[in-house]
Amino acid sequence: MRQFLKKTLWAALLTAAFALTATGCGEQDKNSTDTSAGTTAQTQVPAENNAATEAGNSAETNVFSYQMNDDGTVSITGYSGIETALNVPATVDGYVVSAIDNHAFEANWDITSVTLPNGLAAIGEGAFMDCGSLTTVTIPETVSRIDRAAFAGCSMLTAISLPETVSVVMEEAFTGCGSLTDLTIANSALEYDRWGIIEGAEPLNVTITCPSGSAIESWAAANGIATQALS
Repeated sequence: MRQFLKKTLWAALLTAAFALTATGCGEQDKNSTDTSAGTTAQTQVPAENNAATEAGNSAETNVFSYQMNDDGTVSITGYSGIETALNVPATVDGYVVSAIDNHAFEANWDITSVTLPNGLAAIGEGAFMDCGSLTTVTIPETVSRIDRAAFAGCSMLTAISLPETVSVVMEEAFTGCGSLTDLTIANSALEYDRWGIIEGAEPLNVTITCPSGSAIESWAAANGIATQALS
């Protein structure tokens, strides 16, 4: 009888010991799983951030084509995006955008407005020619030159302001801009050179805002075009 009780007691002790060991291993496995999951989550976050950054760079390059200039800046040569209110970037792929190249946006009927970036120096020949839906253009105070027919055929263009830095506007810049009613010219020395404001015998129905005593004010007065003083 005693022998039987001893065997029963030993069996019970062994069963309890096994149960405790199994429980400890289960907790250890759970901790290991939790730790592993935490490590995986931490490594995924930078990967997502990198993907977003790469996507942003790729979009910028794919939407705006460009060519390198001798000074290390770039000229925008084309646009393949879908934005209608267009903001041209100040940099593309890390390069400063210094010019809009000849005919870069020509005949893009989707664009309704354009904001050009600080640092831009020149708008090329026919750059926005025949952009028939374009109504407004914002030109920064870094642009010095607007080449021939840059906005020719922009029949819906209603207003444009040329900052004081603009010292050259070439012929036919506004030819075919029949809706242009508000033209601001801040450079008192800038002279009119067949811009297309007078087509045939009649001038456009435009009011030119300019400095008092400026070259443009004198030209406008001589050609029956309304002016108002630039404040």
